[in-house]
Amino acid sequence: MLKIVKILMEVTSNLPLIWIVARYNNKATFQGHFLGVAWEVLDPLIQIGIYFFMFGAVREMRDVYVGNIQVPFFAWMLIGMTGWMFMNKVTLKGAQSVQKKISLVSKMQFPMSVLPAMTLSSRLTSYFVTTLAAVLILLSMGFTPNIFWLQYFYYLIAMVIFVYFFALLNSTLTIIFRDYTQILNPIMRFMMFFSGVIWRLDESFPEWFARLMNLNPFSYIITGFRFTFFGQAFFWEHWETTVFFWLLVLLIAMISTHLHLKFRAKFVDLV
Repeated sequence: MLKIVKILMEVTSNLPLIWIVARYNNKATFQGHFLGVAWEVLDPLIQIGIYFFMFGAVREMRDVYVGNIQVPFFAWMLIGMTGWMFMNKVTLKGAQSVQKKISLVSKMQFPMSVLPAMTLSSRLTSYFVTTLAAVLILLSMGFTPNIFWLQYFYYLIAMVIFVYFFALLNSTLTIIFRDYTQILNPIMRFMMFFSGVIWRLDESFPEWFARLMNLNPFSYIITGFRFTFFGQAFFWEHWETTVFFWLLVLLIAMISTHLHLKFRAKFVDLV
C-alpha cells in the first residue's frame, strides 16, 4: 500500500509538468496537418460513425434495453464507444510510454511513473470534447439531464484511476518483455467485443459467459456510463460489481507499483 501512495505522490506533485508535456505532445503529433489538433476530436467521431453503420445495419438499428427502458441503438453505442476509445487508446499508448519517452526523464529529471500519466493526460482533451458531443446528441434525441447524471464524475474518476495503474503495469511489462505489446493488442481487440461496447452480451452469449465478461473493469465503466446517461441506477445499487471492480483495481495497483519500483532503476539498460 505504501508503494501505491509513493507513486500517487509522484504523479500529483508533477501534475503541472504532466499537463504541459501532454499538450506539447498533442501539438507536435498534429503539426503540419491542415486541421491540426481538430483531429483529436474528428478521429473518434469518425470511428463512432463507422461502427454505427457497420453494427447498426447488422442489428437493423433495433432499440437496446438499459435496465427497464428502451434506448436507440445509436445512443447506446455512442456512450459505450466514447468511454471505450479513451480506455483503449490510453492502454495501448500507455504500454509504450516508458519505452518511447524514457529519454525525457534524463533531460527533465522527473520520476518515470509520470510517463503513463502524460499519455493519459494527452487523451483527456479528445475524450472530454467527444463526451460533450455525445451529450449534445443525446439532448437532441430527447434525453434530459437528471440526478443520475451527477454520478458521471464517479465513473470518470474510477476510469482514470483504473487506466493509469493498468498503463503503469503494461509499461513495465513492455520493458521487461519486448513482445508484450504484440500480445496486448489482440487482447484489447478481444476486450472490445466482450465488454459490451457494440452489443449486449446477454443477447449474444450464454448467461454464464455474459456474467463473467461483465466482471471485467472495462465493462464496469461502460455499463456505468450507460446507467448514468440513461438514468437507470446509481453505482451503489450494484454493490457486488462495484466492490469487485475496486478490489481488482487495488490488485492491479499493488502489482503495477511493485513491479515499477522494482525495475525502474534498470529501465534505461533494458530499453
